[in-house]
Amino acid sequence: MKKNRKAERFDDFARVICSELCIVSGVLTDISEDGFKAEFNAPCNVDSEKEYSVQLRLSRVNAEPLELLVRPMWSKFSDGKTSIGFYILHSKDTSRLEKYIKMLKDDKISENERNIISYDTESLFI
Repeated sequence: MKKNRKAERFDDFARVICSELCIVSGVLTDISEDGFKAEFNAPCNVDSEKEYSVQLRLSRVNAEPLELLVRPMWSKFSDGKTSIGFYILHSKDTSRLEKYIKMLKDDKISENERNIISYDTESLFI
């Protein structure tokens, strides 16, 4: 499913806070410039026609939470959990989100470059 998306998605972790949707905070599972997926360990009252204000408390950076305006694109309730796919609308923290996504891209490139290096454990240098 991730391959059919316009923007590259990154696996990440953040606390998702939206009291209008759910009494408990959720967990972000992936994110892109356009949207993110979150899971809540409770039923949520999702209205796909409504815009919601959410806060993302990112785990990789120690900063104020991102405040984003989002619209739910889909939701699924299963095994006591609600999964929701959000589309991110232009928000107060759009520029901060773009910087964060760039950081995730750079981290992924660095990780891929490290995986290219071959380590020869048989050779000994004298």
